[in-house]
Amino acid sequence: MIRARLIAIWDKKGLSATELEKLTGIDRSNWYSLRNGRRRANEDDIAAIAEAFPEYAYWLVTGKLAPSIGQTSPDYDEADKKLQAPSAG
Repeated sequence: MIRARLIAIWDKKGLSATELEKLTGIDRSNWYSLRNGRRRANEDDIAAIAEAFPEYAYWLVTGKLAPSIGQTSPDYDEADKKLQAPSAG
C-alpha cells in the first residue's frame, strides 16, 4: 500500500524520474524498479518522499488524512483546488 501511495505522489506531482532523483537523492533506476514492482518500498524511499512532500507524510504512512493540521493527499489537494476555484458561470 505504501508503494502505491509513493507512486501516486510521483504521478500527481507530474515528476519525471530524473526530477524525482534530484529531489530525493535516490537513483531514478530505483524509482523505476519500485514503480514496476521489481522492488519493495523501503525506509529510504518513505523518508525521502516525506521530506520532499511533508504535507503527505501522514497519508503516506497511514493512508489517513488530517487536513486540519495540513496533512493531506494528492487527491485531496486536487479536489480541494477544484472546490476553491471560482465558478465560470
